[in-house]
Amino acid sequence: MSDQTTPNRTARWVKLLLAVSLAINLGIAGLFAGAALRAPHNHAAPEAPEGIAIIARALPVKYQRQLRQSLRDHREDLRIDRAELTGLRNRLVRALRAKPFDIAAVDAVFQDQRAMLDAILATGHAEILKQIEQMSAADRKRFIRNLLGREADARPPKTAPAAPNRP
Repeated sequence: MSDQTTPNRTARWVKLLLAVSLAINLGIAGLFAGAALRAPHNHAAPEAPEGIAIIARALPVKYQRQLRQSLRDHREDLRIDRAELTGLRNRLVRALRAKPFDIAAVDAVFQDQRAMLDAILATGHAEILKQIEQMSAADRKRFIRNLLGREADARPPKTAPAAPNRP
């Protein structure tokens, strides 16, 4: 009899399973590394300008819902025109590079940018005004409390007594 020994061989399916497991682990590690290195993204809908958002959050819930729907209806009026914004940026760059430099040209670009943003704010304010107009006195009191961040009754702030006139 011959003593033939067969080398220890791992079954083919075990090797395949290990390779698949390694690939999955590397893929998951790559996802985590990519997520850690990537800049954070805000996938939420763009929020209203801060001045409008503060007022909108202070509205009683019923009016917030109505305002939200109204703003959705006016979505196009509230969007910044990206092409117009790009045009303003290009005008600003041209004004900054101009020889001779003219600060009035830079100011003109800023005035046009303010006009664009003012139109968006005006639309937001008009929609908020519609909600305020519908409020009862009690709702307005609640609105004032929310704006001031107080739970007390909405009363006008106390003023300091006038200083006596001294000759």
